Amino acid sequence: MEYRQLGGSDVNVSAVTLGTWAIGGWMWGGTDEQAAIAAIQAAIDAGMTSIDTAPMYGMGLSEEIVGKAVAGRRDRVQLLTKYGMRWDLAEGKHWFDTKTPEGQDVKVHLCAKAHSVIEECERSLKRLRTDCIDVY
Repeated sequence: MEYRQLGGSDVNVSAVTLGTWAIGGWMWGGTDEQAAIAAIQAAIDAGMTSIDTAPMYGMGLSEEIVGKAVAGRRDRVQLLTKYGMRWDLAEGKHWFDTKTPEGQDVKVHLCAKAHSVIEECERSLKRLRTDCIDVY
């Protein structure tokens, strides 16, 4: 695996990043959680160190699965997640309508207000089972 320095930071990431949108199950017909965990762990074992996720991927499910998969391997990976797309907060600009994994209609809003960013970060930390996010 090749690695790259991320911008002017001291963070080195694998040249290939594992994207986890689909393992959130949302819009993809469900997720086999154990298969997703095994796939993430296989990627780590193959030298992939950067894992991209987001609260919006499966409305938190992707981050939960990533958190389980990196348990005991956290020192080998960089976790990349995001903020700003809220399905659970009717504040900010309406962006699009969708359904939750359970089939409930929701409106997704873009919100980057300080209180929202802090709340999303705290929730992501909990779902990822970590005390820091490497790239936010």
